[in-house]
Amino acid sequence: MKVRRVLFLIFPVVIFSACQSSRSIERKMLGMRSELFYELTTPAYLDANDTIYLKPIDYSAILPFTTVKKKGGLVIPLLIFNLVKAKYEVTLGEGSLEQPYYDFLMDALLAQCNRSSCFNLKVSKNDDLPDSALILEIKVNKNITTARMISYSGAFLNPLEENYVSGFLNWEINSPVSWLDISARLMQHGNCIWEKNYTDTQDLSRKRHGITEDMNAYKNCIDAMTENLSYATKGIVENISQNLHLIMLQKRTK
Repeated sequence: MKVRRVLFLIFPVVIFSACQSSRSIERKMLGMRSELFYELTTPAYLDANDTIYLKPIDYSAILPFTTVKKKGGLVIPLLIFNLVKAKYEVTLGEGSLEQPYYDFLMDALLAQCNRSSCFNLKVSKNDDLPDSALILEIKVNKNITTARMISYSGAFLNPLEENYVSGFLNWEINSPVSWLDISARLMQHGNCIWEKNYTDTQDLSRKRHGITEDMNAYKNCIDAMTENLSYATKGIVENISQNLHLIMLQKRTK
């Protein structure tokens, strides 16, 4: 009789525990923060004589908070074994970052340009610059980073257990991808002397699996997205620095 009751209850219990709503996952992610990182890997350039002034960046083009959407799943109901697979798509929001993205981007540009270019990059904190000053304007047009979370949970009849039931939970974090669109413009005497748009779609983060706790899975998901966004930003920042370096070298030869 006890076994029959367990068999009757096992399936709805699994369904209830596995099918978490996207809204409840969003709420649990609200207090989680992850740090973007920038690693300098290009050679140092030691002959920096000129100066370019960077206008402060004040827009991130990123959602204010991380969002979660349910993307379907799979249910396998059997008498002695039940499996539920649930899929979620997570989009990174600025509330999940330790530092606002525009501040991170500005710090990355300063670090990269002041190491690997023939000019010094300084932040312009006011408008009292001579007309001959070179001013760099950076705008973030698109900034989307997503990842997929997949949960596998189930329960099966186990006569060796006191309550006749054993269960399991396993999360996978995969497919993190970043879409970045950043424009750069170099101004002098009120005129645009150089302008370029940079786009990057990056999918570099490793797959994370074997996670057995919900909160750990949510944190791993945010970490995977910030890691991917960091790599995408690095590629664009290095390209901006290299292009400006070549422009300034050409100006020296004129």
